[in-house]
Amino acid sequence: MRRAARIVLLLLAAALVTAGSGLAQAPNPLIRLAAGPDDPSMPLIYASQSGMFARAGLNVELSRLPGAAAIAAAMAGGSIDIGKGATMSVVTAFAKGLPFTIIGNISEYHSDDPDIALVSLASSGITGPKDFVGKVLADVSLTDQNSVATFAWLDQHGVDSSTLKFVEIPASAALAAMDANRVVGSTVYEPVLSAVMATGRVRVIGYPYDAIGKRFSSALLFAPRPWADEHRELVQRFLRVVGDACVYVSAHESEMGPMSAAFGGVDASLIAKMRHTGRTVAIGAADIQPVIDTAAKYHVIPKAFPANDIIWPGAPRPKR
Repeated sequence: MRRAARIVLLLLAAALVTAGSGLAQAPNPLIRLAAGPDDPSMPLIYASQSGMFARAGLNVELSRLPGAAAIAAAMAGGSIDIGKGATMSVVTAFAKGLPFTIIGNISEYHSDDPDIALVSLASSGITGPKDFVGKVLADVSLTDQNSVATFAWLDQHGVDSSTLKFVEIPASAALAAMDANRVVGSTVYEPVLSAVMATGRVRVIGYPYDAIGKRFSSALLFAPRPWADEHRELVQRFLRVVGDACVYVSAHESEMGPMSAAFGGVDASLIAKMRHTGRTVAIGAADIQPVIDTAAKYHVIPKAFPANDIIWPGAPRPKR
């Protein structure tokens, strides 16, 4: 009996060792991440290409999508788990009833170091807000963060935005549209802003994001709320890595050119010259509320709501 009992114990121990080995070798859950080819995405690109995610035991698959609308559609369709998008786009999706939640920040706008500007050809005769009355401006979307900020900035400067016409043109094609006299200006972001300014033919007319606030989240990380709740520990590990990547990238912006160029097709020489966004994953209500209120004022969403309604409870909060 004793010998039989020892055999049973040995077999049980072997089974436990085998099971433990199988668990150790099982792959980590896949995190399907999507981002656009712009400067706020750089910490995600760096964390992926430098191996930071892998070293932290995270299995992250980063894909490039053209913008927040495409990312939100992919998330709604179930093909991605985490996306990076403009704050107003995520706010709009939430207001429409999509079960998205903000899990973290990724980009902050600071009025003392703006990385987004309304530009016009130096030869256009446009020198100030009132010169845009009755003119045609370009924007990526007529209800995106850039266009709404432009409406607000014009209104703040005494220009009725309804007197202007807006046409949808990609930021990368804005300069060509101005050259062809299709539009007189466009609100553009980095790295397009640096690219058009480098031509020497364009000048900055103003900084429309100042009309939203002096400091706020301009882009963030979001996920389906049920998925984030189900994978709480995994999401928080992901955010810790992205937070570390934000710190590293902020201190080594000039080194990011090759990675940014490979992911977004940007001229690497522009990366070192351009203005970079504020980088952090910490997110609080004060970072989101100005965007929500502006979206409601310009009827992008039906009404304003408390920012904490859209922020995931497990999101890292600012210490300020």
